[in-house]
Amino acid sequence: MRNLLFSIIALVTITSCRQPNQVSIIPKPVHLKELKGKFTISNKTTVFANSADSAAKENAAYLLDFLNDKGIGCIEGRNEQNVPSQNSIFLTSNDCPDSLGTEGYILEITPKQIIIKANRSSGFFYAIQTLRQLFPSDFESNSFNAHKISIPCLAIVDKPRFSWRGMNLDCCRHFMEKDFVKRYIDLLAYHKMNVLHWHLTEDQGWRIEIKKYPKLTSVGAWRTNADGTVYGGFYTQDDVREIVAYATKRHVMIVPEIEMPGHSVAALAAYPHLSCTGKPLKVETNWGVFKDIYCAGNDSTFIFLQDVLSEIVHLFPSPYIHIGGDEAPKYRWENCPKCQARLHREKLDNYEELQRYFISRISKFLESKGKAIIGWDEILEGGRPHNAIVQAWRGIDRASEALKANAPVIVSPTSHCYFDYPVEVTSLQKVYNFNPIPEGADSAKYALVLGGECNMWTERAPQETIDSKVFPRLLAISEVLWTYPAERDYDEFLKRVRYHYNRLNALGVSYGLEQSAVSFKSKVGDDGKSIVVELFEGQDNLDIRYTTNGDEPTAISSLYRKPISLTQSTTVSAAAFSNGVRVGEVFERSFAISKSLNKPVELGYSPAEKYLGGGLNALVDGRLGTEKYNDGIWQAVQGDDIIATVDLGSIQTVSTISVGFLKNTPSWIFLPKRVEFYHSSNGKDFLPFGFKDNPVNPKQEGIFIFKFKADAKKSIATRWIKVVAINPGPCPDWHPASGSPTWLFADEIVVE
Repeated sequence: MRNLLFSIIALVTITSCRQPNQVSIIPKPVHLKELKGKFTISNKTTVFANSADSAAKENAAYLLDFLNDKGIGCIEGRNEQNVPSQNSIFLTSNDCPDSLGTEGYILEITPKQIIIKANRSSGFFYAIQTLRQLFPSDFESNSFNAHKISIPCLAIVDKPRFSWRGMNLDCCRHFMEKDFVKRYIDLLAYHKMNVLHWHLTEDQGWRIEIKKYPKLTSVGAWRTNADGTVYGGFYTQDDVREIVAYATKRHVMIVPEIEMPGHSVAALAAYPHLSCTGKPLKVETNWGVFKDIYCAGNDSTFIFLQDVLSEIVHLFPSPYIHIGGDEAPKYRWENCPKCQARLHREKLDNYEELQRYFISRISKFLESKGKAIIGWDEILEGGRPHNAIVQAWRGIDRASEALKANAPVIVSPTSHCYFDYPVEVTSLQKVYNFNPIPEGADSAKYALVLGGECNMWTERAPQETIDSKVFPRLLAISEVLWTYPAERDYDEFLKRVRYHYNRLNALGVSYGLEQSAVSFKSKVGDDGKSIVVELFEGQDNLDIRYTTNGDEPTAISSLYRKPISLTQSTTVSAAAFSNGVRVGEVFERSFAISKSLNKPVELGYSPAEKYLGGGLNALVDGRLGTEKYNDGIWQAVQGDDIIATVDLGSIQTVSTISVGFLKNTPSWIFLPKRVEFYHSSNGKDFLPFGFKDNPVNPKQEGIFIFKFKADAKKSIATRWIKVVAINPGPCPDWHPASGSPTWLFADEIVVE
């Protein structure tokens, strides 16, 4: 392939020269050579295609309309010889190598003409998107109107790395208007993304009209908030047909997601008999995971879902239907006579296998309709359901598991692809460093990796905030999924991104920051008793101002010039400023300096890989957690106790031991039932130091940090400190995820 690309480019004999700031294409083409000169598109330019090539003709008409809508006035050309002519844009599939596949293209621009070659309509379309990014940036604005534009001469040979280049848009937690969805289809297509994964059903709202079950939208599409306001909306089937047709013209495949068996409270609110209890439910107003799910033992559940899916398959030409399959607590099934009977009748060993039965049954039904299913990686629990495609979200390792099961996989881990996460957690650079191919994967199974998706979940993201979360990170994911790693370089990409901002401005995209406006980095000082804090501005030409006295930074606060050395426990508040005006929010980090700082720590548990808190020494690194559980500071474990032993290095007097825990009940993060503190002089025989029972009612609302603290009546001379935090057990009956294992999140063991 590489030799072929070079040989095609070599056919162009014009001397190359670089024209700064003229060529800035995202995603980066596989091979691009800039050439001398420019081509001018004007009202004398003809646009035409090979007369025997319907795909070429279709895209020539699209390009002609697009140019003329901007006032260029190009001419619809005809040429019986089917060869390019002077001052023309010519589209043809002749002499296009098969190796470019269905989405690849060749784009040759000389001072005399433009030639576009592709094998299929999508290839022509993507060549035109590349051509658009060579036009002046304001060409994309509604106000642009000109009679001619000039573009640099170049030769491009291009094809995507992955066939699946998608974005998941959650329109359930917050409803997105029809025109907004169409706008995002345009933005995806402009950046050569080809899948819109449309999340249409949830606990908080059912968003698609189903003729046979009108209550799904009359009841399930609306939720009543605590203040009495009603929120919701849905898409009629005519809306869906319109959006699907719009996407098809732009080579974006829409894959609908109809969640099952979990995330289904909105449907159960409409039709309670589909649940295990049959009791009335309300559409959820809170975020999280809920124990009420479709009843697997009730045949009416499958009749309902088959009826729903029968309407869905007629609305979406995609060969795939996403059925969710994630975060389905088995509590209701375990306590449901019908589900228990199904388990025994089907000779299943556990409720994970019952879920596989559930999804396999749906898969076989959809297969009879010519559709394949996609499910989140939980569907592998209990064994891979019938012919299922897996979407790995809980980590790259889940993609590895899918490959081991010989399942095709779409890779979209929280670590790199969740755009609802703030940029201080998932920066532009982190997204750009994403590799959908799991490290160590068998090369013979690379073809099973279809590609990847970015995910825009909307629990805390109404429509007006989507742009700032998705962009500029979508630019990074588009390049990761299109461009081969050998052709990618972040510094060079960043230059193109900053040039590309002019295009996003013209397109009306309210993009956000590349990374946190202010970021913190800390380390223990050389003396082992202090903490050195460094601050970094998120973008160029920003000043950082900070305080250490609890005040909010202003334009006259201390200007950050060098690392800050802390010799006592301190909260550092910092903000970025541009010309005296604050950019973004105020960022705070609290640091604890105590006898345990940077001392050896032995863990009696295995922290979750996603929540290591920066490493196995997170409990003694001096950093105190924030109210964001994914801030990279908290160390966490699910369904287990936290046990940690710190070696102070020598006998020292200790009067107080404390450790902070996060409470975020909707996310299954509970305070420990009890925290026990022990001490020892020999590291073997531990004596009680103090105990602290949890005084907080688990039902208390809000996200907050609670410090468990033990004070000795009299200072104790000791060397080893042990902290034992007792897990409170499964989520209680009143919790939406009743029966599921709870999380403990700890930040820092402070010894004074």
